[in-house]
Amino acid sequence: MRVSVVIPALDEERHLGACLASVLQALDLVGGGEVLVVDGSSTDGTVRIVEDYAARCPAVQLVRNPRRVTPAAFNIGVRKATSARIAIVSAHSRLEPEFFAAALRALDAGEADIVGGPVRTEPGGDSTMAWLLARVVSHPFGVGNSRFRVSTERAYVDAVPFAVFRREVFDRVGLFNEGLVRNQDTEFFGRVKAAGFRVLLDPAVRSVYRARGTLGGLMRQGFLNAYWNVLVWRRTPHAFQWRHAVPAVFTTTLIALAALALGWKMAGWALAALLAVYLTAALLASVQIGMQFRRLTPLVLPPIFLAYHFTYGLGSIAGLRRLASSREHAGV
Repeated sequence: MRVSVVIPALDEERHLGACLASVLQALDLVGGGEVLVVDGSSTDGTVRIVEDYAARCPAVQLVRNPRRVTPAAFNIGVRKATSARIAIVSAHSRLEPEFFAAALRALDAGEADIVGGPVRTEPGGDSTMAWLLARVVSHPFGVGNSRFRVSTERAYVDAVPFAVFRREVFDRVGLFNEGLVRNQDTEFFGRVKAAGFRVLLDPAVRSVYRARGTLGGLMRQGFLNAYWNVLVWRRTPHAFQWRHAVPAVFTTTLIALAALALGWKMAGWALAALLAVYLTAALLASVQIGMQFRRLTPLVLPPIFLAYHFTYGLGSIAGLRRLASSREHAGV
């Protein structure tokens, strides 16, 4: 068996069918494999979709995840996998046909220990706002140097979201931390980096991901990702990336200048200057996006960029406060 595919799922009725179809198509090109859909007690039609696929394709299996959290699903799937090559795929994603073939070529050639590729972000809905939000999380101004989102160059990177792993990676660094409700992959790749394993971004290993479709959904995702990133850094310092910290510095500076401006005129000028520089950079990014897609709509992106970065920064600040509070209670 060439590859075992682990797909965590919880109420993924809208996306799982397309994901499974793409996974099975990609497996056909490498001689097949097994697909383990690890369900966390879904209440929609997720289980029915898996059962329908399993009735037609014995490679698809439904596995239960009583803990209902993502890292537990990852670990259940990895433990149950029977292949020496294990892939982890999001139910929100679709794989291109060459995904496994390209990844296995790189692994079999000894070029890397983990292989993933660029992720093309699709809107999470049909609205103009959904389209704009997809642009926010797929442009360097929105997400920094997150290579799998903004680059198609073959390179060794710190992490990839959907990838094929050599089983030896899990044997050596362990499984995912089930105490982390979110960002468990960030913590895992921090341990991967510390162990010296190689993570390859291969442009032939392509996939598509559907972004959050509402502004509130994206803000909530950004806040929680930032919050849990801070907790991850304490557990695994190797997981730290500057792109995760920049919004916290930006948000803290904005809040501090706004507070100082109440009694200090120079702080008000500094706040205005900072916002002017930020919004100019955001406008330039928006113009670039507009030219790329030949649309005027991206010109409204600057305040959306600002809301996303500010909310992400608030999440980091909340995470730092949580750490400080836990240290005080521990007497550190």
